[in-house]
Amino acid sequence: MVIISVIIVVVIMTIVIAAAFGLAVSKGYSVKHTVDPLPEDKQRYYGKEESEHERTESK
Repeated sequence: MVIISVIIVVVIMTIVIAAAFGLAVSKGYSVKHTVDPLPEDKQRYYGKEESEHERTESK
C-alpha cells in the first residue's frame, strides 16, 4: 500500500511541475520584447558617418 501511495504522489508532483513549466514557457512567449532607441548623440555617430565610409576586407 505504501508503494502505491508513493507512486501516486510522485505522479501528481510530476504533473504539477510539468504544468508549472508549461505555464512559465507560455508566459515567456507572450511577453513583447522591445529595444530602446539609441540616444541622439549615438544616432549621429552610428548613422550617417558609417554609411559614408566603406569597409575593406584584407585577405
